[in-house]
Amino acid sequence: MGYERFGDRALDVVDAAGARARELRHWYVEPGHVLLALLDLDGAETVRVLGAPAEALRGGVIDALGPGTVEPGDHLPPSGATGALLARAPQEADRLGHRRVEPCHLLLALLSAADTVVMDVLAAHRAGPRQAPFVPADAPPDPRPAHDPYVWAMS
Repeated sequence: MGYERFGDRALDVVDAAGARARELRHWYVEPGHVLLALLDLDGAETVRVLGAPAEALRGGVIDALGPGTVEPGDHLPPSGATGALLARAPQEADRLGHRRVEPCHLLLALLSAADTVVMDVLAAHRAGPRQAPFVPADAPPDPRPAHDPYVWAMS
């Protein structure tokens, strides 16, 4: 999967999700690791949208993922669910008319992924999308159609 459209902050979230998976000694990067990364790097916004304390969500995700048992290598592949989430983030950006993928688009993709670990933690803390994620002011809608592959290829 390419990350050409991912902004620096979104790439930081992807990297942090891998780091969290390594810290927890897991083989794959799961959607739960993405939520942990969002809480670490974009916590105030994530908490505002989900409506639950960061520490409660963080602890719930770590407990739900369980302890890992391996010493993973430097690069951890995304699970199928995480791959789908990362592929969905540009679609969320397109839907909003944004060219760059930012953490808010990753959060929207995460909430639409229906990952059972993440959804179970959110349900346990009565959390969920209470407000729309913050859309960066420096990310105005692109006047070109976001879904046209010819436009993207020529830019």
